[in-house]
Order: sequence, then C-alpha cells, then structure tokens
Amino acid sequence: MLRNKIRRYLKHGTLRQLSVFEAVARLGSFTRAAEELHMAQPTVSVQMKKLTENIGMPIFEQKGRTFRLTEAGHALEDACQGLFSVLSRLDDELSEIRERRAVPALSDEYEKHALLGAVIE
Repeated sequence: MLRNKIRRYLKHGTLRQLSVFEAVARLGSFTRAAEELHMAQPTVSVQMKKLTENIGMPIFEQKGRTFRLTEAGHALEDACQGLFSVLSRLDDELSEIRERRAVPALSDEYEKHALLGAVIE
C-alpha cells in the first residue's frame, strides 16, 4: 500500500522540512535559505538534521563551511521540484473551483426571464 511506503514522511511534518531543503539546495547556503525563509540559521540546520534522520541517509556532504548534495540529496531535490509543482497545480485548480463556486451559474429559467426583460425594455 502506498501509504505505508510514505508513512515516515507523513509522520514527521516533512513538507516544511522539504521546503527548507529546497531553499538550501537552490541557494547553496544554509544562511541564505534562512534569510529567504525568515528563519534563524540554526533552525534551518535543525530542520535539515531532522530531514536527514527521516530519510535515513545523508543528503549533504559537508567540508568546512561548504557542502554539496549527495546522490540521495540530488534525488530528493528532484522529488521536491516535482512535489511542489504538483502542489502548485493543485492550488491553481482549487482557486478555479473557489471562483466558480463564488459566482453561481444562472439557471436556464433565470436566463430566459432576464433576456426577455432586456428585450421588452
């Protein structure tokens, strides 16, 4: 069952961690990611540590103050892009549904009366 495969990601609030990871990977810096996300840099570090624990393997190789993504990190980066793209499309679709519901469709009978009234005037 699919849900069993992703249980560890659902259990630990991983979506926020993935958001932080995406910013770190894209910007190449924990500090710049923290600034962009309006977080303290140690918070970013803690989130990346928790994400690494959830995944069960390293996502960064760190040398001094620099780092690079591991093979797992690159796989995770690709997955983040796909996941966030899906979530963005979902948000667009839900916005369209909200807009349609906010403007109820006119019934055929109402349209006939409105049209007839316009013709008579």
